[in-house]
Amino acid sequence: MTAFVEPGSSGMPAPSGPPIAPTSAAPRWGKQASIIQPTQPAFWLFCVLLAVGGYLFVQEQSLMSGLTTAFVLSWVLVLAYAVPVAVVIYRLDLFEREPKLMLAAAVVWGGVVATSLASNANEAWLSLLSKAASPDFATQWGAAIVGPGVEETLKLMGVVILFLIVSSEFDGVMDGFVYGAMIGLGFTVVEDVSYFINAVASTPGAVDQSGPVLDTFLIRVVGGGLYGHVLFTGLTGTGFAFFVTQRAAAIPKRLLGAGLCIVAGVSAHVVWNSPWMDSILATTGGANPSVVQWVEYGTLKGMPFLILLGVLVMFATRSEESNYRAIVAGEPDPMVVTEDEIRSLRSLWARRSARSVAGRLRGPAGARLTGRLQAAQIEYAMVRSGADTLMAPALEAQRLKIRSIRAELAAVPFVPVPPTPAPYSQVLAQVPVAPPVSAQPAGPAVAAPAPVAETPAPSTAAWAALVTEPSGASPGWAPTHAVPAGGIAAWEVPDPARPPIAMLPERVELIVLAQAGAWAQVRGANGWTGWVDGRLLVQRR
Repeated sequence: MTAFVEPGSSGMPAPSGPPIAPTSAAPRWGKQASIIQPTQPAFWLFCVLLAVGGYLFVQEQSLMSGLTTAFVLSWVLVLAYAVPVAVVIYRLDLFEREPKLMLAAAVVWGGVVATSLASNANEAWLSLLSKAASPDFATQWGAAIVGPGVEETLKLMGVVILFLIVSSEFDGVMDGFVYGAMIGLGFTVVEDVSYFINAVASTPGAVDQSGPVLDTFLIRVVGGGLYGHVLFTGLTGTGFAFFVTQRAAAIPKRLLGAGLCIVAGVSAHVVWNSPWMDSILATTGGANPSVVQWVEYGTLKGMPFLILLGVLVMFATRSEESNYRAIVAGEPDPMVVTEDEIRSLRSLWARRSARSVAGRLRGPAGARLTGRLQAAQIEYAMVRSGADTLMAPALEAQRLKIRSIRAELAAVPFVPVPPTPAPYSQVLAQVPVAPPVSAQPAGPAVAAPAPVAETPAPSTAAWAALVTEPSGASPGWAPTHAVPAGGIAAWEVPDPARPPIAMLPERVELIVLAQAGAWAQVRGANGWTGWVDGRLLVQRR
């Protein structure tokens, strides 16, 4: 006996889908560039501003380091917040992730250049506002009027300079969000350290330096961490990327989209810095507002803008999915990536769901291999976009890698499935009997058994009897395959996302009626039909 394997199939059963068609001009994901571009004037502008900002940054950090306990604790706390946020931002770019050196340059711009230049510019503009209006007005509204204009301009300048250095890395709206959010994260880290140290310095004679630092951390990070510079510059960076990447759209539409996003980012900063809703923080007896009050305050001020950013990120992800489709369109090997698998790659939630389904069917090894398969399929697009021909050696190697992972996945046994809880007659009533195969001798039709009320689920032995020894079986019954040792799961339709309807016992004889990819539609001796993994069937001699 030999195992039944569909020619050319090396992956797990996958439902066939419509051909993958390109939706736009395919980007060149496979050619990632470095921030170090000596031939670009913008690179030298970046270096000059980094030198200026770095000098001011070192001066400020040296002064603050005099409060040693507060200084060390401040950096520990902000890094504990910043590292997970950076990972989330990086992972939100689901398809073509940006070069790590470019991301590091974005963080450095926000934390070193933008903060250092903004500190001096803010003081100058606040002084002018105080003289033009009044000191009281500048105290109350200065942060809302001066801060957003100065800081968002400097941070957005970083996004623009990165684009001018390596414009090829801006091939989608998501890239603007990622670089903007990373610049905002760098700005937040350094600014928060300044706030923490100032909180200690404003309480002279305090023995405990950690108390003011922890209190300020609860206010700025726990209470309002989701609504800071990551949000502001994520919005403005998205707007800039919309303008420079959506070249198929008319200029007015690009200007409108970019303008709305940039205005939203600046407005979010204005609202955050304004004295609006300060009544939420009011307390009796001069006590400090609680963390719950700060959370409520931050939520009311920042949640609408956070929701807007979430919608824009979803839009940007759909755009990246379109780019992925354009890259993989025309792939000659249908088992590299299927339509259903592309849909499962479109979000972190969809990817996790696909791994969970594989875990339910094949256990932890199945979930782990499905994750490797997803990573290989993303890597395939990177290789494909950089290849000059479909037969490039690097592309063939990537196909081989995907086929190898599929083979490993197919070799993982299914998690044992208990017999179907419904009476076998009910299963027969739900699945239509397939028409007789012309290649087999015609025999008298066998009617399905009448439903039996309150019948308990059949045992494994009963399953074998029902499938292989029906009353009045056709004399022309000529099985072509048999169930392998250990049994095999059966589905009503060829969709691994659905639960199996039965577990067929080993050595049950079957006829293969049709094939769909690696799936095989089979029929039992009594006319029952279902779908199984055709590669696992044993062919009769």
